[in-house]
Amino acid sequence: MADAHSSQKRLTRWDVSVSDLPVQLLAAPAGNRLFLLPDQTIDGVGIYRDDVAGLVKTLRRHGVDIDFASAREDRRYLSEYGAGEVVAIIGLAAAGNLTSDLIKSIALAVWHRARSAFGTNATPEEVDSANVIVRIAEIVRKDQETVVRGLEVTGRVADIEDLIRDAISDRRLTQLPPGTSDATGPEDATGPEDVPG
Repeated sequence: MADAHSSQKRLTRWDVSVSDLPVQLLAAPAGNRLFLLPDQTIDGVGIYRDDVAGLVKTLRRHGVDIDFASAREDRRYLSEYGAGEVVAIIGLAAAGNLTSDLIKSIALAVWHRARSAFGTNATPEEVDSANVIVRIAEIVRKDQETVVRGLEVTGRVADIEDLIRDAISDRRLTQLPPGTSDATGPEDATGPEDVPG
């Protein structure tokens, strides 16, 4: 996790394809449901850090429609991470377009994910000031194809909702990839888009 007082904000594309995502996720109906992506996948098994085991239930109690991207039989939990590593990268997926409600749900999921990494004794200010990288896979079905648009947002937990809104208003970052079912679209030659912070 970056320094808590750093004000780095960044919006970039995330290179993710259909083949990078769990099959269960690709079959999910479009809607306002979020999916918590595994930290890594090994031989088809989603590896999650152990502090997320209760996160989905907590988020559901707060009105977020969320589930694990990996089926129960295809996920494992590890506890060999420090709090800084745990909260540094948060992966989420949406089966459909990022609506205003989904963006709010993502921001809430990020807040609770950071809080679970720090522990229940963390103050709201500590959680808000934590720097995170949020990777969002937006799964869009058009015609007979499934395309994935990946977005990576870097910033303080408290700024994530606004950063996502900024990112989806940037046509360069949100243009759907062309053609094939695992297309991610070419990266622009200009590189990442840095947002003044």
